[in-house]
Amino acid sequence: MSEKETDVYFSLNRKKLSTGVFKKSDHSLIFFNEENISINSLNEYTNFEILEKPIEKNIRQIEKNINSFVNNIFLMIDTNETLSIYISLMKKLDNKKIQQKDIKHLIQDAKLQILKAYPDKDIVHIIVKKYFVNDLDYNFVPVDINCNKISIDIQFICFSKNLVKKIENLFNNFQISVDRIICSKYAKSFVD
Repeated sequence: MSEKETDVYFSLNRKKLSTGVFKKSDHSLIFFNEENISINSLNEYTNFEILEKPIEKNIRQIEKNINSFVNNIFLMIDTNETLSIYISLMKKLDNKKIQQKDIKHLIQDAKLQILKAYPDKDIVHIIVKKYFVNDLDYNFVPVDINCNKISIDIQFICFSKNLVKKIENLFNNFQISVDRIICSKYAKSFVD
């Protein structure tokens, strides 16, 4: 099985390193491993050298199992240093129909404000919590509705840029790119 047919996930917290390999076609589990590790906390000051051996061991096990090199992974991180930022933005539309571009513009504007206010953070998730159109709330994108104003409530989940860079460098030592960093707490909220 080639690497192009699989998705490789690493999950990291201060007590465990977990790896999972899933078949892209049907999302079935091909390989799973979990091992105990011990680091005081997972943040930008963590000594990531202590993770090199367990990561290398897991990479070898995965590559042996799928008979292919691992070049890209998805990385789930559980850290107490997660920063959640909530912001609400409004746009007047003067009784025009809401279009997808209006929503994208508001989200992009919010993102730029967060990046400017928190230059030491990387945004890992952008979650639109609610849409308000003419003072009615929606849990979905209300397109093609005439409205005077639209506002959205957005949550940004951020990690320290230094933490992200150090973890990416850790995997780069094994010629592996991190395609996407995922906040474990956010991902688990879909399961709970």
